[in-house]
Order: sequence, then C-alpha cells, then structure tokens
Amino acid sequence: MMKTRFAIAAVLLVNSIASAQTTRRREPAVPADAASVEAAVSALYASVSHAPDGSPDFERLRGIFLYTGMFVPPVRPGREIAVSDVDQFAEKFKDAAAARKEKGEATGFFEKEIARRTDCFGNVCQIFSTYESRHTESDAKPFERGVNAIQLVRDGKRWWISSVAWDTERTDNPIPPQYLPAARP
Repeated sequence: MMKTRFAIAAVLLVNSIASAQTTRRREPAVPADAASVEAAVSALYASVSHAPDGSPDFERLRGIFLYTGMFVPPVRPGREIAVSDVDQFAEKFKDAAAARKEKGEATGFFEKEIARRTDCFGNVCQIFSTYESRHTESDAKPFERGVNAIQLVRDGKRWWISSVAWDTERTDNPIPPQYLPAARP
C-alpha cells in the first residue's frame, strides 16, 4: 500500500515537472507607463493629481515605482527627513486629506510640469522637473511651485522611478532661471 502511494506520488511529480517544462512562462507586458522616461514622468504627474474628494492613483504609482522607491518631501528646518515608499505616502495622504477636509480646506490637487532638464546615461536618468500645483485644473494661479528631482532606472525591459525628492519655491528659495520655462519672444 505504501509503495503504491509512493509510486502514484512519483508519477504525479514527474508529470507536473514535465508539464511545467513544456509550458512557457510569459513575462508580463511592459506597461505603457514604463516604456519610456517620458511615459513614467507623465504617469507620475497624472497619478498624484486628483479632484476634490478623490485621491492619488496609488496602484498606478506602485506600477511605476521600484518597490523600494522613495518620496522625499521638502526638508523642514529642525525636522528629520521624512522619506516614504508608495504605501507610506498613501497613508500620509489619507491622514492629511482627512485633516484638510475636517478644517474645510481644499482637497483637490493638480500638479503640472512646466519645464524639464533631463540627464541620462545608459540605464539611469535624472530629471529636474519644475511643477505648478493647483487645487482645481481651472485655477488661474498655482498655490505652489517647485522642482521635483526624479531619478529613474531601466532594468533592460522598462523604466522604474527610484525616487522623487522635491523642494518648493519660497521667498528665500526662488526657482533658478535654468529650471523655468524658456522665455518666448
């Protein structure tokens, strides 16, 4: 009886190995958001933008960020640097959105790139992306401007965002001319 069970188990194991060897494993297609540096940066801006009572598209962000990818917001004097991965960023967003809503503050967020400087070499790319933020897409003036430093890496198949660090424009921290849109005649 024991030999029979062993023989049956052995046959099943051999058949499953043979089946696995003849079945080709398919790699998932590269998502359109990861096909190029341009696509990844566009997806980043589209993912963080949202209407009032909405939220960023965290699943889309997870699709373009390395699983260890980081968000590094502006450093505040006297505070530690607050690095987040996408999941931690999502939690911070939910807490901040709830606090803004409770205070009756605007909760919509639309970020748009207005200028870019790109430096790439092989499978790495550094982008300084100047942005404007508005509460609604139709706001005449941004409530904030700044520069995102976006680092990307390519694994041979697709681009991944490894980090986004940014700082905001302030009276004591104006955006340098080389990071602003070129003057038009």
